[in-house]
Amino acid sequence: MKTQPTTSACTLLLVALLALLIPSQVGATTFIPDNLDGPCCGQTVVNLPTFPTLTLQTKYVCWNNCNPGLSGTVLTTFAPSPSPACGIFFNSMTVTNLSGALTAWTGNLVMTYSRTWVESSIPGAAPDHQVWRFIMNGDLQPSTALIGGFGGNACVVAPCVGTYNRFHVQGYIDYALDCAGNWSVAFAVDHDCDSFEHNNGFTCRPGNFHPTRSYTWVGPAAGFVCDTTVPTATGNLSCDAFRTFDFSMPLSQICQFEQPLLGGGIQNTNEYCPCLAAGATQYKAQQFDAGTICQSTANTTTVGPWEGLTGKSIGFWTDPAVYPGRETLHIERGHTSYTDNCTPVGLMSRPYFIGVQTQGGFTTAKITGVAGGGISITPVSDRLIDLGNATFPGMMSAPRIGKLSISDKMIQFNVD
Repeated sequence: MKTQPTTSACTLLLVALLALLIPSQVGATTFIPDNLDGPCCGQTVVNLPTFPTLTLQTKYVCWNNCNPGLSGTVLTTFAPSPSPACGIFFNSMTVTNLSGALTAWTGNLVMTYSRTWVESSIPGAAPDHQVWRFIMNGDLQPSTALIGGFGGNACVVAPCVGTYNRFHVQGYIDYALDCAGNWSVAFAVDHDCDSFEHNNGFTCRPGNFHPTRSYTWVGPAAGFVCDTTVPTATGNLSCDAFRTFDFSMPLSQICQFEQPLLGGGIQNTNEYCPCLAAGATQYKAQQFDAGTICQSTANTTTVGPWEGLTGKSIGFWTDPAVYPGRETLHIERGHTSYTDNCTPVGLMSRPYFIGVQTQGGFTTAKITGVAGGGISITPVSDRLIDLGNATFPGMMSAPRIGKLSISDKMIQFNVD
C-alpha cells in the first residue's frame, strides 16, 4: 500500500542544509532534487551526487528461442565518471569470474541520466532510499582468454564478435543510496537476437549471426529468477516527464528542465518471439501516446518498421528486504513519432528509443524541488518506464541502432 506524503528524518535535515550543499558534499542522510523542475524548455544544470565504483554478483543468461538457456553467476564492476556533457556519464564495465582471476568482458558504456525518486524498503514507513536511474549502452569486448576457452560456444561468445570484435549492449542502471550511507545497484544490459541487433537496413552492424540467441547480464544475481511471461504495464500515464538535451549549446549547458506529463496511456497489443521460436511470448508489443504541458507529444500509432515499443521480459527479483525488492524487469526498445516543442521549430521525428520497464520493488515516491530550497515527496505508481533515444550528436537525431549512442530526448512514464 502506498503511504501518504511523508517527511522523513532525511528530508528534515535536507530542508535545513540544502542551501549549503554542493553535489560533491551530498551526504547519506539527505534527499536531493535533481534541479530539473522548472519552466518549459528552460536551461538548467543537473544536480547529482558522486557515484562510487561498485562490484556485484551478476546473473548471465544466454536466451535461445526466447527461453533461458546457458546461465551462470559472474562478478561485474562498474566505475562511473562524469563526462563534459551535462547529465551524461561514462561507465567502465568489467565482467570476471567469481574469483576475479579471469576477465571475460570489458567495455566503456555511456549512461544518460533519466530521473530520481525515493523509496521505502518497509511498506508504510518513511522513505529510506533515493534512486537515480540512467539509460545505459555501449560495446563489450571479450578477453583473449574467453575467446580461447569458449570461442566456439555461441552461448558464451556471440558469433557476431568474430566480425565486429565486440558487441553492443543496452539497458539501464539504478544507483540507490540509503539513509545509512550504503550504495546498492540494480542493472541489466542486453544484446538481442539478429532481428533487432543485426537487422539488414536498420542497424549499424548488420548480418546473420545469432538469429535465435540473445544475451543478458542482470544484477544483483541473488534472488533473481528468469521469467519470459512477466506482463508489461497497461494503464494511464500519470507522470513523469519528457526532457531534451540541447546539443547546440556548450556541453556543460545542454540540460533542459523537464516537461511535466499532461497525460496519456499505454496498452499491450500482442506477445511474440522475434528470435525464430513460434509460440514463445518473451516479447510484448506495446502502444502508447503521451503529451506534456509544454505541448511536446510522443505516440506509436503512425510509425513504420518496428512499430511501437517492445518489452523483453527478463524476470524478477524475489527478496522483499534486499534492494530492489520484489521487482520485475523488461528491456524496452522501439520507434515512436515524437514532436519536441522545446526545439526551435518543434521538430517532429521518428526516434528509436531504448530503455527499461520495472514494476514493484520498494514503495515508490516522487521527489520534487520546491521554492525556498525544500522538497516535496508524493507517492506514485511503482510501474516505471524510462526511455532515451538512440542517436549521436550531429547526426540530426538519425537512429543509431546496434552501436554506441547518446540520447538527446528522454521519456519517463509512471503507469497507473
